[in-house]
Amino acid sequence: MFVKEEGSDHPTRWHNDQPYWPVRGRQVMSFWLALDEVTADSGRLEFVAGSHNWERWFQPEPFAPGGADYERGENYEDMPDIDADRGAYNLIGWDMQPGDVIAFHAMAVHGAGGNHRLDRRRRGYTVRYCGDDATYFGGPGPNAGLRNPNLDTGDDLASEQYPVVWPA
Repeated sequence: MFVKEEGSDHPTRWHNDQPYWPVRGRQVMSFWLALDEVTADSGRLEFVAGSHNWERWFQPEPFAPGGADYERGENYEDMPDIDADRGAYNLIGWDMQPGDVIAFHAMAVHGAGGNHRLDRRRRGYTVRYCGDDATYFGGPGPNAGLRNPNLDTGDDLASEQYPVVWPA
């Protein structure tokens, strides 16, 4: 659940989701469900169109001030300063109504502005799904709280932590 309270100027930094998780593979999707009206002034999601094909893994960083640091991932890069040169990128975003969903590749670079509205919060719920090419990754970089001591790098994700939702 992602919540931006009324008047919260804190943006969601630019990132791609997959480096935060102990998962490798191309078939990894994020689904973001709007629970409130979402507009540019309330902090809608923006994406760098085509960035899911960059083949670049950006170093995870904490989203909240004082959040836990992440280990440096092997071959991870620092995120470029997209806001400093917004014209150099093909940025896209959509206003949303409650119940609208955006489905996007987990390697798509995205972020969101702060909620400048003083009359409503902005809430979104997100869930991730992986296809059959996704495997577990136990190396450095991803969120340590998402690691599974019962899986080794390269293992199939199917486990109590990563249940199969739609069996073959």
